[in-house]
Amino acid sequence: MDNSNFSNKVANASKWSLFTELSAKLIGPFSLIILARFLTPDDFGVVTIATMVISFTQVFMTSGLHKAIIQTEEVKYKMEEIASVTFWANMCFSIIIFFIVFFIADPLSHLLNEPRVANVVKILALQIIFSALSLVQTALFQRDLKFKKLFWVRIVTVVAPTILSIPLAILGLGYWAIIGGQIFGSLANTIVLWSITRWKPSFYFNFNIFKELFSFGYLSIIEGIAGWFVVWLDAIIIGMYFSTNELGLYRTASSFVNAIMLLLVSPVTPVLYSSLSRLQNDHYMFKKHFLQAQKLVFFVSITIGVIFLLFGDIIGNVIYGSQWKGIGIIISILGIAYGFKALCSLNGEAYRAKGKPGINALIMLINLIIYIPGYIFAGGLGLIYFVLAKAILMNFPQPIWHFYYSKKIFDVNFKEVFNNIKFVFLGAIGVLALFVIYSILFDDTSVYIRTVTMSILLLLYFICLIPEKQFVKRTVFTVKNTISKVS
Repeated sequence: MDNSNFSNKVANASKWSLFTELSAKLIGPFSLIILARFLTPDDFGVVTIATMVISFTQVFMTSGLHKAIIQTEEVKYKMEEIASVTFWANMCFSIIIFFIVFFIADPLSHLLNEPRVANVVKILALQIIFSALSLVQTALFQRDLKFKKLFWVRIVTVVAPTILSIPLAILGLGYWAIIGGQIFGSLANTIVLWSITRWKPSFYFNFNIFKELFSFGYLSIIEGIAGWFVVWLDAIIIGMYFSTNELGLYRTASSFVNAIMLLLVSPVTPVLYSSLSRLQNDHYMFKKHFLQAQKLVFFVSITIGVIFLLFGDIIGNVIYGSQWKGIGIIISILGIAYGFKALCSLNGEAYRAKGKPGINALIMLINLIIYIPGYIFAGGLGLIYFVLAKAILMNFPQPIWHFYYSKKIFDVNFKEVFNNIKFVFLGAIGVLALFVIYSILFDDTSVYIRTVTMSILLLLYFICLIPEKQFVKRTVFTVKNTISKVS
């Protein structure tokens, strides 16, 4: 394939990959919001515990051998042979993991003092088998850059649970409505992939191929385990200290805020990595492009974060209803926390573009070491204190490591970053300070007065952005252009 054809293929694959992620991020949260009107935080808490267990076992499947297929070239072995070896190895691993999960489900439920979790974990463990049946097919499509087909597979996978879960929730089946939807979605994913993939496994296995695949796959598994702890550590601590009701409140609020942030920011990330990689040897343009992207992402994220901060209670009541009492304050705290965290969210792409992919993993590990004692201490104080601790730990001391390495690797220092985003940053800090003062002094005011006050604070934030008037206009245009391309 010549360079021109390959470039076109990559561009087309990137487009469909973007469509896939945006569609999933729109459909998934929307269906959960509908389910939340019929289910309780306790239902979501039970499902969260079970999903946490299954997601850990999935690390050994989704981070392992099949990823080696994407990297492997047909030098010593044919791709059909490599794929078949991977398929049968995955099947063996999945059966072993399935039975391990099945037999530890009851002891685990006793350990967590939540007997309902046992049966839920046993049923959800079927996803391990379904995953093994479809991972190779997915890897083969990714290897050939056939993301258009994966787009439709992902749509089916996201829509299928909604089709089943919502009717079951209306019928009053509680958390089993979500479980049924998840199993149906996994099954639908497997069936669709098998029906559209020409490749089918043969009865072939070669231990030499397996050893070569495993030498790559085990490193991915280690990275996947570290990533799992980063994602689920907060839920583990909450599960230890709090009820399933509080776990459901926290995890649902966190997922909602994170989904909105990613929906608006995720289109920038793959484009940034590609462009910075091409500019890695042009020092001036690399810095300029990075700072522009950083400012764009931070502005969008912190603006959404300020809205979450000021109107979290209203958002919680309107979207989730009265039975989700307490979710509003969690949305407020996590919303502004995720907004500030976005300041360093693109650093990882810049490190990778400069050929330093291990830096972000190192920072992640350092943060994890700090998170564990911080979460454990805050867990004994109460849920809101835990959420506040998470918000603080997300934003300190993480930026210190990023400022150090950004200066060292691509010569972007703290002063340059601050001057780049100072009006947006100071506006958000000012609104946050006024919000805290108001909440302490006037927490018992009426809904009407609080809404008016929060609206005034939002107006003050936008007034702080007047010096950035031209930048705001360009940002709005960029967002509109992105949405029009996706639609």
